[in-house]
Amino acid sequence: MRNPAPIPSDPSQIVAEITEELAGTRLEPKVILSELTRGLSRRRPGTWIATLLNRDPSTTLVVLADDSNEAMADYVKRYVASLDSAGPVPNTGVSRQVIDSGRYALYPRIPFEKFLAEMITQTGQTYQSRHPLPVTYESVGLLVVPMHAREATIGTVGVVDWNSRQQLDDDDAKWLQAVADRAGITLDHALLNSAAVDRLERLGALRSIALAITSSGDLRLTMSVMLEQLATKLRVNAVGLLLPDENDRELMTAAHTGFHSASVPSYRFPVDAELRDPALVRRVGLIRDMDRIDHGQRRSLFAREGFQFYIAMPLISGNRHRGVLEVFHRSALQPDQEWLGFLEAVGSNAAIAIELASMREALARSEHAPVRSPNPGPAPELSRLERWILALVVDGATNQDIADTVHLSQNTVKFHVRRILQKAGAINRTELARKATQQGWL
Repeated sequence: MRNPAPIPSDPSQIVAEITEELAGTRLEPKVILSELTRGLSRRRPGTWIATLLNRDPSTTLVVLADDSNEAMADYVKRYVASLDSAGPVPNTGVSRQVIDSGRYALYPRIPFEKFLAEMITQTGQTYQSRHPLPVTYESVGLLVVPMHAREATIGTVGVVDWNSRQQLDDDDAKWLQAVADRAGITLDHALLNSAAVDRLERLGALRSIALAITSSGDLRLTMSVMLEQLATKLRVNAVGLLLPDENDRELMTAAHTGFHSASVPSYRFPVDAELRDPALVRRVGLIRDMDRIDHGQRRSLFAREGFQFYIAMPLISGNRHRGVLEVFHRSALQPDQEWLGFLEAVGSNAAIAIELASMREALARSEHAPVRSPNPGPAPELSRLERWILALVVDGATNQDIADTVHLSQNTVKFHVRRILQKAGAINRTELARKATQQGWL
């Protein structure tokens, strides 16, 4: 077991040293909180806890450190790992009280059993019941101060003083408040920087998607670019695309990325009336219940994948349903409005790309299909040989080509071509070919 760090006689020295260390820290919230708790733990014994409100204020990011006791340090390390795998931590307990009130909470001496039962969060109680503390104490001291930024409370900083060795008091609350507020300023800069970087990256992603749509006629390539950009910029594990079949009655798996499974089955789901009606889709908006689309068909697959978060965006363009864009994550997420806005922007681009691909396919079919007159006239009376020659004329064959094909002389072919022109009422071979094609004589 390590010897406890000496308690500095001048708390202002701690404030100055921590401030200097935070100034050189990378602008990432979790890195800042880790540097803060480790720095405090090196200077004052106890388990140090820092929390930062997420964009959803009902949850927090929690970081702990304890440098004074090897057994507790190992316990804290395992507890933090469990928090990381569980996703956002509910904002409860003493930390929640401090955030709501804006005032520090000080408990110089609490019976150990009361601390376990009343002072730690439900998450902490659940973990402690499964993994008891490595050391039993008689009492506990607790100090938690609010962390401020731009006149708002954004989190807390606190210490658990095992066995009440430090005899925490109001003077400790004052210097710790100074540390917390300096950390709050640093965190605010980090959050603003992160938000700016996210916006720039997402704008760049939308530009890449727009270029893919306009420069490539390959829908699969365009969708691949979209899905990769979506997964990267939303920081999610997997994304997928469902497209309707030619009759718009079933949804089919069209593309996906991020699945652990080597091959994802080609599922087909009936398209509910709600998805076929653009007015209903716009009113319902984003879909968060997977069963509303696939009626539980993929439940076993997603259980194997470990997905805990799901959201889907129906794709509408040209007042028609074009498909569904799906997002999956293996831990809980609480997306903010900018996150959802980016998803909707990508979804709108996806719908447009699918509509353009559909228009290209329709145009290609029309170019290869025979053009028929809206009011076709009667076909002229032609013999079998004349119909054969007419078909060759329509194909652009010369008299020599026709003669070689039908085994006649060129003069005989010329005679038959003149007769066909007279019967068809055409002045030349070009008009003959056009009329035969438009009016479906062949």
